[in-house]
Amino acid sequence: MPNVLLTPKQIASASLAALEQQTVLAATTWRDAEADFAGKRGDTVTVRTGTVVGPARRYNRAENKPIVIDDVVEHAVDVKLSDYLYKGVAVTDEQLSLHIADFTTRVAVPQAKSVATEVEVMVAAQMNALTGSLTFKPDGSDVHRQILAARTRLNKAGVPREDRFLAVSAEIEAVILDDPNKRLINADSDTWTAALREAVIGRLYGFNVVPSVYIADGSAVAYHRTGFPLVTRAMEVPSGASFGESMTYNDIALRLIRDYDPGYQQDRSVVSTLAGTTTTLDEGVLKRSLRLTTAAA
Repeated sequence: MPNVLLTPKQIASASLAALEQQTVLAATTWRDAEADFAGKRGDTVTVRTGTVVGPARRYNRAENKPIVIDDVVEHAVDVKLSDYLYKGVAVTDEQLSLHIADFTTRVAVPQAKSVATEVEVMVAAQMNALTGSLTFKPDGSDVHRQILAARTRLNKAGVPREDRFLAVSAEIEAVILDDPNKRLINADSDTWTAALREAVIGRLYGFNVVPSVYIADGSAVAYHRTGFPLVTRAMEVPSGASFGESMTYNDIALRLIRDYDPGYQQDRSVVSTLAGTTTTLDEGVLKRSLRLTTAAA
């Protein structure tokens, strides 16, 4: 299907905002492992999740016995660059000459948004795949009680209290916002990206509440940032490309390649990334995240 581009005569300088879904879940994930990836598809990095030495022992000199030496056990989770995500478009000579005044704004940025959205879908898929641990009533009357229960479970599991998030579907967001007791409080952090700062609707029981259309209807996911490691890598620019550069969109590492196809008299633009994400398990047990679902009516 050919590109549909407006001519300068048709387009206004102040255009309406495009209808698009926010990509914010990726900004709530754990990204510290990215530096250890070489940037090739299939790369796997083992990320340490903690070191276990067990409880301290009591020494009783009266027993006249040597102390017990315990083992140190490190636990880890593997993250693999499993997905090659891209968006490619072709732009003819005529379109470049007559219709596209700003290639970056009208072509490259929409491509970057497309790829970033797929990364968001990958993260949401990890969250939606969790087995529901807590259940909301169909009318949402116990949403606050169940969120408190989720907080209690994370506390008992020893999950750090900072950097906790609650990703909610539109239905759960509505219940939280329609709370007559106004329990949702303002939230902001200098460490957040601009997109995340705009998306978080507030703090509730220690969670930063983030609405997402990619969270399954009538559900929510309570988690610590380390519960979902995410890695994106911009591949190297091939030597045969006439133009290429690394770029970021919403903190997603991307590569832009642009070259000319003389056979079809058109430019080709491709934005891509290598991406991988997973769900953290500690000693084979899900501790850093849990899912809340709505009971069948």
